[in-house]
Amino acid sequence: MGRGVLLTSNLPQLQNLIKRDPPAYKEEFLQQWNHYNSIRQIFQINPDENAQHFRELVSFIAQVAQCYPKETADFPSQISTLLLENYGTLSPDTRRSLVQNLVMLRNKDVITSITYVLRLV
Repeated sequence: MGRGVLLTSNLPQLQNLIKRDPPAYKEEFLQQWNHYNSIRQIFQINPDENAQHFRELVSFIAQVAQCYPKETADFPSQISTLLLENYGTLSPDTRRSLVQNLVMLRNKDVITSITYVLRLV
């Protein structure tokens, strides 16, 4: 098994490595980013399917978003839109996870309070 296979199956380890050296792990991040986008599309159709895995990917991306601002520029709005459009059908765990990750992005100055408020209005 190569480095990529080991890291893509261990998001916490990959998260720590990315925080230490973002350029060295950009390819592994992009694999996870593409995977997140695929799972997000499935999740929008059926919010119960792969919910735990989806929450894990969202948390991972939120943790490292500041390392790849260009690639993750749309991430906060994607999460806000998911919350707004599917609030009633999302499980409480998924709603809580999405809100917590938006708050974390705000605390890390990835998004501003104004951006966050405007998206939720």
